[in-house]
Amino acid sequence: MKSNITTLFFIILMLFRSEAQNPVSFYSFKGFHVGVTGEFKCIQKSNYISLHNVGSLIDLPPRGRCAPGWGTGIEFSYHFAKYFGINIGINYGTALAYNYDIYYSTVPYDYGWVEENRYERLRPTLFNEMQFPIKLEFHYPLCKDLFFMAETGVNIRGVALRLNNEKGTLGDYFSGLSFLVKTPSGYIEIMYYDQWAERDMSKIYCDLLIGIGLYYKLPYGDLLRFTTGVNLSFSNTLQGEYLYHRTGNYGTFSVKNDFIYTQLSYIHTLNWQKAKKYLKKQEYSFSSKQERRKKIIELLSNYLF
Repeated sequence: MKSNITTLFFIILMLFRSEAQNPVSFYSFKGFHVGVTGEFKCIQKSNYISLHNVGSLIDLPPRGRCAPGWGTGIEFSYHFAKYFGINIGINYGTALAYNYDIYYSTVPYDYGWVEENRYERLRPTLFNEMQFPIKLEFHYPLCKDLFFMAETGVNIRGVALRLNNEKGTLGDYFSGLSFLVKTPSGYIEIMYYDQWAERDMSKIYCDLLIGIGLYYKLPYGDLLRFTTGVNLSFSNTLQGEYLYHRTGNYGTFSVKNDFIYTQLSYIHTLNWQKAKKYLKKQEYSFSSKQERRKKIIELLSNYLF
């Protein structure tokens, strides 16, 4: 009996000794995080379709071009498993943009018009709104401080407009180009081209997000993330028509919110505070703040996957 008690006591003592020797893990992908994000967007070309060309002069349909966009915001994330997490963002930036080249069949010259038959680039049109990305994330270590990541989710936009407009409210979007034409009695302004479209201001859009990227763990436990991906819309945001006033040529145009994005994010993991609390609980004593900082960095580097 005495021998059994001695053996049991020895086993318990070894278990406590083993636990004390195990390093404390401050794994960055654990628990609740908060971050800031900034992104650049390359927004898909608007679509122009000619419906009618009349007369001896023909104005070709405008030529859609990619438009630049941007976004910035904050995100809140929770990593609920070893390799998975979810994050919710509150972003402000470009939610609708279109860019196009207009076709000049003729341009004013002296007291008349001369043929040009060329495209001219115009400035892009951008509209900014609040957006709410919600994403499921997968991450996997490539080496000690570098992680591969992939994400998929939805980008919700139009919420603020929906709250400020009744169901079925339509918004009008106009743009155009005019010339000052010289006449014997002076200069007069003549409209050359315009386009107009409508948007359902009460509609909330839900786009698909897919991206891949890399995480880098900083020495003090926080994370840098670089992501590139695509945003795919399921319907047009704008639908309208265009008209060349001088020749009468017209057609339709539409705008979606498809874009390629690159995003840089800084993620605060709270691990620095956790390490300080751990050292205080273990009753470590330090001769200086520099010595304590060195010990915290050492702890943060000793994490387990």
